Amino acid sequence: MTPRRRALLTLVKIVDLTVVAFSFVIAVAATAPDMASWLEVLEMRIKLHNVFFVVAYLGCWHLALNGCGLYRSYRLSALTRELRDLGIAMVVAVAPLILLSRPLRFQYVTPQFVWAFSGAAFIGLAVERRLLRAFGRRVRRYGRNLTRVVIVGDGNAALDLMAQLARREDLGYEILEVVETGGQADRNASGAVVGRVAMLLEQQPIDELFVVLPLDASQSLIRTLIAICEEQGITVRVMAQVAALHWARAIPDEIEGQPVLTIHTGPPDSLRLVAKRAIDIGGAVAGLAVFGLLLVVIAIVVKLDSAGPIFFAQERVGLNRRRFRAYKFRTMTVGAEQMQAALEPLNEANGPVFKIEHDPRVTRAGKWLRRLSLDELPQLMNVLKGEMSLVGPRPLPVRDVNRIDVRWHKRRFSVKPGITCLWQVNSRLPEFDEWIRSDMEYIDNWSLALDLKILMKTIPAVLSGQGAH
Repeated sequence: MTPRRRALLTLVKIVDLTVVAFSFVIAVAATAPDMASWLEVLEMRIKLHNVFFVVAYLGCWHLALNGCGLYRSYRLSALTRELRDLGIAMVVAVAPLILLSRPLRFQYVTPQFVWAFSGAAFIGLAVERRLLRAFGRRVRRYGRNLTRVVIVGDGNAALDLMAQLARREDLGYEILEVVETGGQADRNASGAVVGRVAMLLEQQPIDELFVVLPLDASQSLIRTLIAICEEQGITVRVMAQVAALHWARAIPDEIEGQPVLTIHTGPPDSLRLVAKRAIDIGGAVAGLAVFGLLLVVIAIVVKLDSAGPIFFAQERVGLNRRRFRAYKFRTMTVGAEQMQAALEPLNEANGPVFKIEHDPRVTRAGKWLRRLSLDELPQLMNVLKGEMSLVGPRPLPVRDVNRIDVRWHKRRFSVKPGITCLWQVNSRLPEFDEWIRSDMEYIDNWSLALDLKILMKTIPAVLSGQGAH
C-alpha cells in the first residue's frame, strides 16, 4: 500500500469514528430522560472512567468496521453490498453496549437510545461514505489516486475488459499491460505467462491483477498466478468465465475463506428485500384493519348466497416452486374443481392457465367479488405468513404449473407471488404469453418504487374491471 493510500484510509477511519461519536452524543441528548436541553450534554463533567469507556468503545467500533470489511475496496461492488456490511458492523458494535449497560450501570442505554444511536450511526456512516466515494471518483477522473493493474486473459476477453476499465474513468484503474495467453493451456504457454507476470511484479509497483480466463481449461494457471500474488500481498480479481448469463446476475460470496460465485435470477438478498417484507407486513396489517368490516359483510353475503364454506383454500405454487395454501372467498359452487375437466374445451385462455369469462360454476355473489377482486382479500393472511407479497407474479394452481412447457417461463418462481402484479394493472386479459412477459419485466426491473407504482395503479385497474373473470 502506497503512503498516499495509507493516509486516505486513515482519514476514512478517523471520519468514521467521528461520525460514531457524534451519533452517540446526539442519541444521548435526544433520549436521556434527565436532560432538559441538548446543551446539558456539553456541560457534563468529563470523568476519567468515561474517557476510557469512550476510547474503548470507539475501538470496538473500529474492530467491527474493519472485521466486516468496510475498509476494503468497494470500487466494483454494488451500493447494497456496502450497506449490508455496514448494517452487520453496526449490530456487532451496538451489541456489547446493550450487554454491558446493566453491569456498568449505563442509565442512558434505553431502548429509545439504542434505536436513535443505531439509526444515527448507520445513516451518518452511509452518507459519509457515499460522499467520500463520490469525492474519490471525481479525484480519479483527474488522474489521481489511480490503481495500477495488469490484465491476464485470453484474447478478446482481456481486450474487452481493458476497454471497459478504460471507459470507467471513475474506477481509477491504470492499465500497465495486458498479458495474453493466446488460448493455449499447455505447460509451456502457462510458464511464459507466469514468467511475464512475475517479471512485471518485480520491475514496478502493481496494485491488482485481473485474470480473465475460462475456469475449465485454466485452473492450474489461475492457481499459480494467485499463489504468486498472494505471496506479495497483491489483490487478484478473477473474472470467472463460467457461462454466458442472459438474465441471471452473479455476486461473489465465500465459505470458510473460499470464494463462491453465486448466480441468481431473482432479486438478490439485500436491504431492499427487507424493506419489501416490512412494507408487506405493514400493508397486510393495515389492509385487514381497514377492510375488517367489509370482510365480515362479504363473509355474510357468501354464506347467504349459496351453500358451502365461506373461504376457499387451494394449493398454489410460490417462491422456488414451494407449495402453499392460498386463501380466497369462495366464489364458486361446492365441487367446482371436480367439474373443471368437463369444462376444459371452453377454456378461453392461451397457454396452460384456465379461464372462462362466463364460468357456469361462479355464484351470483362470486361474479361481483371477482369483478372487483374482493375475493382476493383473504390472501392478506398469506402475506403475513410470508408465503406471498403484496406485489409479485400471481400464484398459479398446481394444475397450471404442471402444464408449463417453456423452461424460461418458470423463472417467475424466482420471486414471491403477489396479490397484485404488473399484468393485473396493465392488462388482466387471459393472454398467457403477455402475462409471462409482464412477470419477466417485473422481475428484471424490480425495485421498491416499482412496487409502490403497481400498488397505486391496482385500485383503478380493479374498479375498471377490465379482463376480470
